Amino acid sequence: MRISQLTPGCKILEHKDSGDIIRYEVVSVRQIGQKYEVTFSSPLGEASALYPANAFIATAEAVA
Repeated sequence: MRISQLTPGCKILEHKDSGDIIRYEVVSVRQIGQKYEVTFSSPLGEASALYPANAFIATAEAVA
């Protein structure tokens, strides 16, 4: 899914080299100029990342 299309509630899966899977949920998406700040929530807490608008991320819905 394109970063600019993410909405709160979208689920993201990160597959670690150890075989562990970390599940993230999108809390908020905010446009900042030509980039998007996405805030994620996981069992590890909340964190934000800045992405170009045309970047892609695999959502759990797209993987399932």
